[in-house]
Amino acid sequence: MATVIAVEWGVLRNEISSTSSRVAGLLREFSDGSVVLPGSTWSVGEVGAHLVTIPRRYLDMLARPIPFPESLSAMNDAEIAALGIRDPDQLAGLLESDTAELLRVLGYAGDRVVAFFGMNHTVEGVGGVMLGELLLHGLDLARLTKRPWPIRADQAQAVMSGLLPSVVYSVDREVARRSTGTYHLHLRGGDDWTIRVEDSDVTIERRRPQRADLHVSQEPVAALLVGYGRMSRWRALLSGRIVAWGRKPWLAVRFANLFAET
Repeated sequence: MATVIAVEWGVLRNEISSTSSRVAGLLREFSDGSVVLPGSTWSVGEVGAHLVTIPRRYLDMLARPIPFPESLSAMNDAEIAALGIRDPDQLAGLLESDTAELLRVLGYAGDRVVAFFGMNHTVEGVGGVMLGELLLHGLDLARLTKRPWPIRADQAQAVMSGLLPSVVYSVDREVARRSTGTYHLHLRGGDDWTIRVEDSDVTIERRRPQRADLHVSQEPVAALLVGYGRMSRWRALLSGRIVAWGRKPWLAVRFANLFAET
């Protein structure tokens, strides 16, 4: 039997803190925040500003209800513009202090229920989403500086566990309309998820379905990188890091396009 990866909140807290410091270290390598990242429209300063706005956004959510925006990209751009800081060294310091404040407010009870946009999430889940922001944008900065930036399976599993309950906000309704069925998503070494699509609506639960139209097995790091455009889907498929099968195999392509960032 495969060993299940489980990341306790105390461990995840330490991962978030140490990763924010590593990202801050990367930011401090840049004297000029105007350098544009390859394949992106954002500069180093904008990436740093975005990362600073994330713990602030989550702190706001803990204090008052914030609905999921019509466009998350537009929300990101507005928050970056409002921050107005592009100096990498200043952003590095803010990232470390604001992440520390978020962890302080989240506290030490990982299963405590907290608000996350329009849904109830857990402290541990919000922490997983925060770690994902740090890992993915840290990877972007590391690639620019030619630094290694390994992402471990346990880190990716924690991120995916935090992200998956909220993917219902990122459904492409036109794709969902043509994708009715029950999907079984398995993260190797981690959790099983049931994703049901019916009448363009999507529900997701952390459990294995009794019966599925399509099974998808993903290595956690590949799931994270492919899902956020940091790895080619074909590369993951050809290397066996993502495998799909089932009684309705044609749903695989539709499932791959079911979620898209707004």
